[in-house]
Amino acid sequence: MYKKPILLIAVIVLLLTVSTSYAETIDPGVKISTLFQTKGSILGFLGIFLIGLALNLTPCVYPMLSVTVSIFGAQDHRRTLHVFLKALLYVLGIATMYSALGVFAAMSGGLFGAWLQNRWVLVAIAVLLFALALSMFGFYELRMPSWIVDKLGKATRSSAAATLGIYVSGLAVGVFAAPCIGPPIIALLTYVGTKKDLWFGFWSFFVLSLGLGTPYLLFGTFSGLLTKLPKSGLWMVWVKKVFAVILLAVGFFYLMLAVIPRFAVYVVPIFLFSGGIYLGFLEKSGKTKKVFRKIQWAAGSIAVVLSIVSFSFLQKQQMQWEPYSTKTLQSALEAGQPVMIDFYADWCVPCHEMERRTFSDSRVISLSESFKKLRVDLTQIDSNESMFLRFEYGVMGVPTLIFLRPDGNEMLDSRVEGFLPPEKFLQQLKATLAAIESENTENG
Repeated sequence: MYKKPILLIAVIVLLLTVSTSYAETIDPGVKISTLFQTKGSILGFLGIFLIGLALNLTPCVYPMLSVTVSIFGAQDHRRTLHVFLKALLYVLGIATMYSALGVFAAMSGGLFGAWLQNRWVLVAIAVLLFALALSMFGFYELRMPSWIVDKLGKATRSSAAATLGIYVSGLAVGVFAAPCIGPPIIALLTYVGTKKDLWFGFWSFFVLSLGLGTPYLLFGTFSGLLTKLPKSGLWMVWVKKVFAVILLAVGFFYLMLAVIPRFAVYVVPIFLFSGGIYLGFLEKSGKTKKVFRKIQWAAGSIAVVLSIVSFSFLQKQQMQWEPYSTKTLQSALEAGQPVMIDFYADWCVPCHEMERRTFSDSRVISLSESFKKLRVDLTQIDSNESMFLRFEYGVMGVPTLIFLRPDGNEMLDSRVEGFLPPEKFLQQLKATLAAIESENTENG
């Protein structure tokens, strides 16, 4: 019984490693088209599938793990094939939502994931997560409303209602991946928009979504294995409450994005601290087992320490940005200064990750002083200024950073799309500055 969870983890790690290695070889705007032109449709779609797998390492899909476990943890696992088919339907729901959003963004020229700017959408996501969290705390069981079951014919058809609920859950969970972008995703959006082929666009993003959903197909199918482990019992209640606390934290994060975006980053340290105290020292599940009790204390202590560390990160010096304006841009260019423009939105999860991890790095801050740093706030994408700047610079998603030479032309090879950790962003800055210096030498 222990071998199955270990094998499951090993398979997922292997898939993510292969897909990440492949995705890193994709150059924006070039490789997506050549995938189909030089390798044919089958290998092209396989490449897109691997890119979808690699999306699972982006910050905004992490909540999907807890949601998946909360949905499938209570399923009847006596028939693995039956649960597998339910998990497959769940992944198809994720794929349907993600592919629809991708095709709409590609064909309309809209900002990928921009529908999350609507605060009511964010509130709805938060309410869904709160409902799942309370269910995992044991307050109630999530079931289809009785009036729906009655209309469907009770006994045999109630399973059809539950199946429909699984698919709808997948549709809802698909929204978590909406803000996730990177060079391959931007390249795919551009390629689909260029072809103007609706069906090709749908199937491209559908295959991408299947790659994204593959780990959750495995998690959904085998999420009940933990309940089968020897000596499972009250300690499993504690494990469920760990996931419940995670769901609550993510729910509050989305709620803060809707109400007070600038405070959303504080949700992580607050819940690490409060969750660590509650789960490590106050929650009584499994307290009669000395070994497990020590594990609880250790987990709680680690969470509290991490909360202090993460809070200290929030107090670190942050990169200072000036609001974008044509006047400020022109002044910098006339002074012969290169410009770095950050396209940002309050609802963008990778933007907050970039702010917290990358733009707080002292080396990045120091090296960025060579640039005039301007920020374009795309939270309200329907404003005239936002639409004009998005189309002027070809911005398909956030975060996007572009670098302008002193002559005002963009350094296309230096563009950053999606989250980039400090080390890689530092390399990008060094390469950009070296290219500018080389050009100045040649012209000077």
